[in-house]
Amino acid sequence: MPPRSTFQRRSRMKLFWGVGLSLVGIALALGTLWGPSFTYKGVPVGIIFKFLQDDRARSAYWSGNREVLHDRLQELNVEAEIKTFYRPQIPDETQLDQHIHQIFYEATGYIGKAYELNGQGILVLRDRGFERWFPLAYRAGVVVASDFKDGVPYVVSPDGVVAAYADVAKVFPVQLLEEMIKAKDQALP
Repeated sequence: MPPRSTFQRRSRMKLFWGVGLSLVGIALALGTLWGPSFTYKGVPVGIIFKFLQDDRARSAYWSGNREVLHDRLQELNVEAEIKTFYRPQIPDETQLDQHIHQIFYEATGYIGKAYELNGQGILVLRDRGFERWFPLAYRAGVVVASDFKDGVPYVVSPDGVVAAYADVAKVFPVQLLEEMIKAKDQALP
């Protein structure tokens, strides 16, 4: 079989792009006919087209640059638009935020700083109290390390005992840790 000419390859590429654009046009028409409730993988079709029209967002997506993509989607107000779309079905703001971040994670692989991925591939909200508590516990000498397993923070004591942060925080609340640090600092020459 003789090799294909450049003309044949270009013709096939034009056909490929023509079919692709036709499919996008059909999807847009169907989205318009079905109304604003038409989604693909949880994302309203109108938002998908907004993304597809933005060169920077597309480039970040295809290059796998999750942080730039996330920042660009924020600039395009995509998260707010998706939240507006889902708010009637999910009125609790914490659950709504988790749902939207799960959609973003499944579409892009991006995990927001407030979330951890559990063993089942579900994003779970990090305990924001842990972010305040751990540095204090470390300075007070109560813990030496931490780890997250299935979205649950664990801490390691100076003698190597691993325990759930929630259990240790009950014994060493923030106020006590602050007092321990103050006493420790006053004892230094």
